[in-house]
This record gives sequence, structure tokens and C-alpha cells, in this order.
Amino acid sequence: MAANEILTDDVIVKEALMIVENSLSITKRINRRYESKFAKDGQKIGDSLNIRLPVRWTGREGEQMQPEAIQERSVLMKIDKMIGQDLEFSNVDLTLKMDMFKERYLDTACASIANRIDAWICESYADCPNASGTPGTTPTTLDPYFDASVVLSNYGVPSGKRAMIISPRMEASIVNALKGLFQAAQSIASQYQTGGMGRVIGFDWDTDQNIKAHTVGALGGTPLVNGAAQSGSTIVTDGWTAAAATRLKRGDVITFASTDGVNPQAPRDDTGELRMFAVTADSASDGSGNMTIPIFPSIVPAGSPYQNVVSLPADNAAIKVFGDPSAYANKVTKQGLAFHKEWMTAAFVDLELPKGMEMAARAKSNKLNIAIRLIKGYDIRTNQHLCRLDVLAGKKQTYEDFACRVAA
Repeated sequence: MAANEILTDDVIVKEALMIVENSLSITKRINRRYESKFAKDGQKIGDSLNIRLPVRWTGREGEQMQPEAIQERSVLMKIDKMIGQDLEFSNVDLTLKMDMFKERYLDTACASIANRIDAWICESYADCPNASGTPGTTPTTLDPYFDASVVLSNYGVPSGKRAMIISPRMEASIVNALKGLFQAAQSIASQYQTGGMGRVIGFDWDTDQNIKAHTVGALGGTPLVNGAAQSGSTIVTDGWTAAAATRLKRGDVITFASTDGVNPQAPRDDTGELRMFAVTADSASDGSGNMTIPIFPSIVPAGSPYQNVVSLPADNAAIKVFGDPSAYANKVTKQGLAFHKEWMTAAFVDLELPKGMEMAARAKSNKLNIAIRLIKGYDIRTNQHLCRLDVLAGKKQTYEDFACRVAA
């Protein structure tokens, strides 16, 4: 290709899109249907969108009417994340070497953008309250993955559009462990050829190098619920080591003895499994071992259409962190994600193209519908060309029980 042909705006921007598109894993599997609501000419709604969730009902039995008040819920998604990469190259490079623009600039610049997008989505593990597996131990059987499937099913998550995104080490371990088990010939061929799992146990599997590692809090003591009948977004506890220190980290998962979850549909049957809660901020005990823990979701008792526990935690109910009161203190654990597409909502918004620049352009990937804006300008003082690539985005966990972490 002639050097002056590769310098056209369209060629440069479309090349960037191709590289980003080939680098993404998790983004293509989450809900993005609200993107068209933002930055729409003549109908701009600002940087936030309230997403209305389905109404739940308690229901009744018998002939006597029991009218229920409508209790609607919504979650707020904000467009507040700018992800980009900045480049600088000389006029000499532009003149003599731009036939290597892709190899010298865009490959690495767009890999940076792609990895930041992936990493940003993967950070959402900390908002997910459900977990399976053993922190610090990479699964070598399907058991933790089956457990994740059970959690999703217990909370009424539809069986379609489920994905399992895991780290390369997790994938290598499970593919190797399953090589001697019976599987469909087509699946075996795919695993052999690609090194991946394909579709197994109801999930579409994929690997992502940006799966996050979580460090469990320092823990300590014999933690207990302090006071009966607590509900809401905090829980008062005691029994931690009698010293002022951080005990739990944001993203730790805790349970309370005998506090089971319920099926979200009437008649709110006991799932037979403890309801899990995510710690929403680093939390420290005081000098006497007392601690108030912020949690998600809020504890909602019977009587509400959004009830999520069979009964409220009892006074002195034992507290476990990832299934044990103390065994996983300070453990570093990769957090794979089993989820339904509706678990997470994200939006990537077209940025305005400024006027008066040497070049301002964007293109869209038909596959992932992600817009990258590329702006190029010239600094007459230094004879340098400055180039920036930008993506504007927002995300929100929509249904907390539509995902389950798998520890490794």
C-alpha cells in the first residue's frame, strides 16, 4: 500500500477498531442495549440513566383479595469513565514511516485500551455477593463451576446466555483435568484445537487475562452477629480480635449461620444455601473487637416482595468469610465470573468530534459497537504530531444475583 494511502482518516481509525475488537473477551457478553439513550442529538439525557427493574410480588392463596402496593426499583448507571491512549510522533515519522503506523503505534495503543476496558469490567467482581470455590486454590474439577451454576439457578437466573470467564491458569487447569472424561466429540476437537472449553455445563467459556485477583482481609477472632433481627445495608458484629485493625476488605464475601437465601419468586422458598453478602468497603474492628460491616445486598426480611433471606440473622450467629471464619486471611485469589448477560449493563458512548483539528474521526465496530474517537493535532513549536484515542463509557451491576464468582 502506498504511504499516502495509509494516512487517510478512515484507514487509521478502522485499523484501531480491528485491534480493539480482537482483544476483548468479557465486554461482548454483557448487556449494552441502553447505549442509544446517550449523546443523542436533540434528546441528550445527560450522563446518567435510571434502569427500571422488574416489579416483584408477594402473591396470595385463597379467595380473599390482598391488594399489594407497587414497589418499584431502579439502578443508576453513570457515564463517567474515559479510557484512552495518547501518542506523539514527529513530522519526520509522519513523512517517512507512517506505512508502519499499525505496527509501531496502533497495536500497542489499542491493546492498552482493550486491556483497560476488560480490566474495568472485571473489577465488578467486588460488587457480586455470590461466590464458589476455595480462595487460593485453582479448581481442577468442575465442582466449583457446578456450584456457581447452582447459585444462579437458586436465584431464578435464566439458563440461556450464561457465560464463564476465567483466567488462563484456571482454563489450563480445567481443560487438562477433563481430558479423560466423556465429552461430545465436537467439544473435544474444539478444546484440542483452541485450548479452550467451548460450551460446557450450560456456560459459554472464555479466558481473560484481566480477571482480577482479590486479597482477603486480615480477619481474626471468632466473629459473631451482635444483636438479633438486623436488616438493611449494615450489620453490627463483635468477636473479632480485640484490636483496632482492618479485618475485611471490600469484595470479601460473608455469610451468617442459619440465614439462608430464598428463591426470588413467590412463595420465597428456602434455597437450602446460606445467603451471601459482599462487603462494600474496607472495614476495621475497634479495640474491643466490635465492627459494623457495610454489605450488599441489603438484608430484606419476610413481608417484602424483595425478601432475600428466610429469616434475619440471630444474635451470636457465626460469621464466615468465603465459607470459613479465618482460614483465608490475606489469601490472594483470582475471581473468575459465572454470569448471565443481564448481570451487568454497560454503555460506550460516541464522543463529540471537535472542530478545528488536523484530524478528528471515529468508526464503529459492527461486532462490538464500540466507538473510538481519534484526534490528531500538530504542535508547530516542536514539529510534533499529537494523537489521542478515547472511549467514553459507563457500567452498572443490574441484577446482583445474576453472577457468581469462582475462586482460584
